[in-house]
Amino acid sequence: MNIFYFELKKFTTNPKNRICLLILSLILFGLFFLNQSLFAQKSSEADLAMIRSNLSQTQLAVESLKKDLVINESDGKLLEQLKEAEEDQELLTKQVSALEAGDSEQYVNLQDQLDRKNLSLISSKDSQEYRYLASNINYREAIKKVGGTASPVINDSQEAAFTTGRLMMAWLSSTAILVLATVLVTDTLSGEIESSQIRFYQLLGGRKTKDLLIKLLVPILVTFTVVCLDFLIIYVASGITNDFGTWKYPYLLADGTIFPIWKIALNTLFVFIFALIFLASLGQLLSLLFKKSLLVVGLIVVFLTAFMTFEGEAWFQPFKKFLPIEYLSYGQIFRDLDFLPQNPLLVASLYLGGLSLIFVALTAYLYKNYYYRRLR
Repeated sequence: MNIFYFELKKFTTNPKNRICLLILSLILFGLFFLNQSLFAQKSSEADLAMIRSNLSQTQLAVESLKKDLVINESDGKLLEQLKEAEEDQELLTKQVSALEAGDSEQYVNLQDQLDRKNLSLISSKDSQEYRYLASNINYREAIKKVGGTASPVINDSQEAAFTTGRLMMAWLSSTAILVLATVLVTDTLSGEIESSQIRFYQLLGGRKTKDLLIKLLVPILVTFTVVCLDFLIIYVASGITNDFGTWKYPYLLADGTIFPIWKIALNTLFVFIFALIFLASLGQLLSLLFKKSLLVVGLIVVFLTAFMTFEGEAWFQPFKKFLPIEYLSYGQIFRDLDFLPQNPLLVASLYLGGLSLIFVALTAYLYKNYYYRRLR
């Protein structure tokens, strides 16, 4: 345990590590405040603009139907269409007024009425439009069951629990966060090898794999703890300014499946810890091979950025499921469910965990049987 505390103190007192941890926290807090102010305001304006556009189109449809009825006054089908269009116009007009007044609850109730009305007009239950409307209605019902506050937009809420869980999934999938994590969890050992410190460290405890594992675990635990604390602060800050809400708040998937937001958050942290272990173990192995900290970090960053560059290309999709970088974040897995095998979280844990064990084993072999003996 003395070695663990020694490594923990050394890692946390290292100026470079402190700067990286500070930058990581500032990025998360900065994104949070931008989301609370600028992005939230733009989202609200976009919602209002969309409803106004829908209202304008409906008004044009009403005028067009009235003109057609002047010519065909006895056309029952046109009369029915006009009645439905006028009902839509009335609901949309009330929705615009509700959004302008900031009454989200009234807006959501009106949207529910509109969706239920449109759903009753669709004869085919297998159609895409029917499934879309039905899933939206079920989603709003799920929000009511858990006592959540409905939002004008699906999968959006100002409740702190939902906001925190959704932002965790999005931000822990970003290249910037993964790059900073790479620097934190791989640079320490690389720097020690580069400065020859690791060669003399063996004299303290002999050739023990335990010492190598401690060096691996310390940056992982510190980085993971700091990220969790940052999101805890974000949750408290969001709860104080808005509403703490419920961690049972639902999240709607594209296939109509509904997850509670706590499960999204838990899955995100689960994948993130495996990503840190993978990045750290890979960094350790590359450190012993190249012995240059900048080269090691640079190689991993190149892999990350190259993947992020090509991951949206159509030709790249069939290959993604075979690459470990695909499984480094829950947000990435979440977006690519159609391309991935079943039980992607299990696949991610086995894939990343298995590769990490291989990297650790190779590193331990080199560390004990090659580098140490060469220097005796």
